[in-house]
This record gives sequence, C-alpha cells and structure tokens, in this order.
Amino acid sequence: MMDNSFEENYKKMESLLEDLEKNKDNLDKSLEIYKEAKEIYNTLNEKINDYKAKVEVINND
Repeated sequence: MMDNSFEENYKKMESLLEDLEKNKDNLDKSLEIYKEAKEIYNTLNEKINDYKAKVEVINND
C-alpha cells in the first residue's frame, strides 16, 4: 500500500475519513481506521517533503 502514488494514497485517505465518520460509534473499528489513516498520512507527508526538496533544487538552478 505504501508504494502507491501520491494521488492513490490521497484518495485512500479520503475514503478512510469517510469510513471513520460512518463507524464513529464503533471504537474498535475507528481505531483500526485511524491507524491505517495515520500510516498513509505519514507517507503523504514524506512525499510532500520530497516534492518540496525537488522544487527547491529546481529553483536554485
């Protein structure tokens, strides 16, 4: 899952947030969803930082 493109991970995050909203009365399921969403968030954040670094390199050329 972590090898997905930024866009695929972003769509998955949106889906997980919808699932979280639907399961707000089920704490166990909510925690599972939250854990998966947190992993995807970390992956997205790393990719954004990589993109920022690449843009800085391009801008400095």
